[in-house]
Amino acid sequence: MLILGSRILFGSLLLSTLVFGQLTKPNVVNPHAGGNCNVCHESTSDPSNSDLKQDMCTSCHSADAVDALIHPVKHVNTGSERISIPTDFVLGPKGTLDCLTCHKVDHKMNRSNRSFLRGGPYRRELDFCYNCHSKTNYTKMNPHLQVKTDGSVDNSTCLQCHVKQPSKADHPTIAREMQLDMTATCNKCHALHSHEQNHQGKNIELSKKATAKRFRQAQKKFGVTLPLSTDNLIQCNTCHYTHNRGTLASDQVVYEGDGENQRFLRLSKENLCYACHDL
Repeated sequence: MLILGSRILFGSLLLSTLVFGQLTKPNVVNPHAGGNCNVCHESTSDPSNSDLKQDMCTSCHSADAVDALIHPVKHVNTGSERISIPTDFVLGPKGTLDCLTCHKVDHKMNRSNRSFLRGGPYRRELDFCYNCHSKTNYTKMNPHLQVKTDGSVDNSTCLQCHVKQPSKADHPTIAREMQLDMTATCNKCHALHSHEQNHQGKNIELSKKATAKRFRQAQKKFGVTLPLSTDNLIQCNTCHYTHNRGTLASDQVVYEGDGENQRFLRLSKENLCYACHDL
């Protein structure tokens, strides 16, 4: 599973299809096509980089959507040895990634570089990523396989999802300290198919009384927690236990299916479905 590379490749593929969707707020006028300079600049008579408005990009574009779908912005260690940011890729005031780190925005639309990527156009948008990321670091790894052959925990997998290194002592807390929310974390590598979309985000407590009752009874019967979000919504880890057994203090999985639990289900398929559905 190509974690770092797939995140960027996935983002580059989404960039062209979502730029006027989730990334751009509704009912905004595109100022990049010879529009009103005052959208981004304080001065309309002599606009330049020196008079750019603060947070100009987020007045039209969703920073959360960019962070979740294109490239992480909020939790990037720009001093990491794993990346090398060119000097002309300007960082924000606090040394963090900013919109203008990756984008050099002109007032005219360039069809060959629609995303205004610095140094563009590129043959593939993934090629742009190699300005900061080394191709040699794009190696296959599966963050769900946290245990080495000698039985020790492979700590390199943990920070793919968590903000800091988890431990058995504080795992109830660390579970809430993700780099992104649960959906965005899983979506870095996994596409959400119709099955996931039909379940994810459903509020158990607002479902039929029989469904909510069955859900609680299933957890008691099997001695397992099917965790919901703070507002009782089904999320990826409601049904899937994403860690190897033994990595955390309490392994919330009672899988009794045949063979290996390849999909990291908390219960066997039949029992998991019956936890909500009267089939």
